Amino acid sequence: MDNILQGLAYIDFAIITCLLLFISWQDILLRVISNSSLIVLLCLIVPFIAIQQRVPNIVAALTVIIVLFPLFIYNIMGGGDIKLMAVLSLSFSWHQVADFFFIITFLGGVVGLVGIIFFRQSVRERGIPYGVPISLAFILFNAVVFN
Repeated sequence: MDNILQGLAYIDFAIITCLLLFISWQDILLRVISNSSLIVLLCLIVPFIAIQQRVPNIVAALTVIIVLFPLFIYNIMGGGDIKLMAVLSLSFSWHQVADFFFIITFLGGVVGLVGIIFFRQSVRERGIPYGVPISLAFILFNAVVFN
């Protein structure tokens, strides 16, 4: 039975990865993370958590929204980025959430640096597509945990 659950977790993770790549692509092109993509992601994250016999970290997700909402109000961060982090943080324990945000910060710096070097005009006009480092952080973190 454990092998079946592990196989389902891998399949769900692969689908989540594909959706996160789509969300990243959408964020790069449009600087928008659609609510419909986030709803589909939520519908995939919940079984991903359940398959691993864990409980969603609802407190972490609410904390992300409450703490980061002022950044949205002052146009520092997009609402889609905040909602994406909240949905993904459902799958992490408190210690993992801290690591997840550290990885997001590091990858955000890398994406920002690459953006400034190669896409300076686009970054100046439209900002950094932060959905990319958020998605990559989730994918990399879970790839390490699975192995």
